[in-house]
Parts: sequence; structure tokens; C-alpha cells
Amino acid sequence: MDDALTDLQTGFQDYILGRSDRVLGRVESTASLHAERRLDIYHNAYRARLAEVLADTYERVALYIGEESFEKAALAFIEQHRSARRNLRDYGAAFPAFLGEYFADDPDVAELAEMDQRLRNAFDAVDAPVLAVSDLATLQPEDWDEVVFILHPTVTFQQFNCNTPAIWQSVSDEQTPPPAALLPEPVTWLFWRKELQPHFRSLSVAEHAALRAIGEGERFGAICAMLAQTWPELDVTTAIARWLRQWLEDGVLAQAIDFNRG
Repeated sequence: MDDALTDLQTGFQDYILGRSDRVLGRVESTASLHAERRLDIYHNAYRARLAEVLADTYERVALYIGEESFEKAALAFIEQHRSARRNLRDYGAAFPAFLGEYFADDPDVAELAEMDQRLRNAFDAVDAPVLAVSDLATLQPEDWDEVVFILHPTVTFQQFNCNTPAIWQSVSDEQTPPPAALLPEPVTWLFWRKELQPHFRSLSVAEHAALRAIGEGERFGAICAMLAQTWPELDVTTAIARWLRQWLEDGVLAQAIDFNRG
């Protein structure tokens, strides 16, 4: 490519990203628009497009805090975070963390953004066949200790310190959200996709530990032993049977299972 053209394109990009004036002398002014004003159109359009992407990904946040407040936060984020990839779908991954600092006195805002992001990621995460009850038909009693289940690739977890899911649901239903409130104790929620629809629900500490152990590749027998040791008051047989049934119904487990007999 011609060096002069490359320099022009680079200068144009620098102006869009940071208003570098080194390209100003190569842009003609017109009777109605000065060269700087002409370049500003592209400079502002770039930011407006990124703000639109953020408003789409974090739709509930925008509705919750209001259009004006969201736009200010989005533009502040854009000034600090350039788009590093060609695919706009990946832009804004750091927005929840940014909101945690931008709205430091309102932790529900960042948690709401994290929830929006997890649901979006669950929607378009990679697909995989889900494990069905019929897939377990060949398991013999002696197999259960050694079997290793696999979490579906859409599964993620998020811990909430506020009543964020209730706020998210109210905003989604176009209802007045409840006042933000800190919970007595943090609660972990499960996010996943069932068929084509993202889902979420709360988890007990024990069920979260079981799912986390599955995600770490632990054997089923070892998971049951861990539960019995950590929560001696828990009826592990009843609890794990109930959880497993729900995991299968919800599509939380992938079809692949492994007999890891070492």
C-alpha cells in the first residue's frame, strides 16, 4: 500500500480515536464545514455507535439508571476503552467492572450489568448436546462413584450482594423495581441456556459447591463425599438425587460423561 495513503488512513484513525490533529492539514474545509468539524462527525459517530452497542448489551442497566445517566457512563467508558476487535459483540466486556467504580456507592448497578452480560453470553455461547435421563440408563451401581459429569458450556455462576435479580426481573417486566438493598449474605446464582432461552436461578451454598466440583472434573463419588464432610447435617443422597434430577431437566449438564477409573 502507498505510504502516503497509509499515513492518511492512520491519521484519520488517530483523529477518530483521540482527535490527533496531524491529519487536519490533509482534510479540506468547505464553505459550510471546517475540516475539524468534518472530522468531528466521524469522531462522534464512532462513539455513538459504541454507546449503542453498550445500550443493547446492557439494556436493563440503561432502563434502570435512565438514558442520560447511562449515556454519560457509556461515553466515559468509551474514552478509556477502545474497541480492540473487529467484532462489536465482544465490546464492553469490561463495562460491569467499570460501572463498579463509576457507581461505587451503588453496587447494584454493576451487578445488574454483570447479569445482563451473563444472560447475553448464555444466549450465544457454544452449543452442546444436553445430558438426558436416558443417557444414564447404562450406568451400573458400581459406576456412580467414578462417573465424571460435564457442565454445559453455557453454564456460569454469579454471586450477588444485592437484590439484583429482583431488580432485573422488575425492569424486564416493565414494573417499578424494588429499592436496592444489600442481602444479609451473598447468594450465588446459576446462569445457563435451555434450548434457545437463557435462564437463571439461585443456588444453595451446597448445590453451588457440587456444581463447581463438577466443573473442576471431580468424580461423582468424591463430590458426594465432599458434601457429606462439609455439611454433615445434609441428607446427601436425597439432596444430590434432587439436584441431579433438576440439572437433567434444566439441561445444565452436557451429554458427554466419562468413567475416570484412573
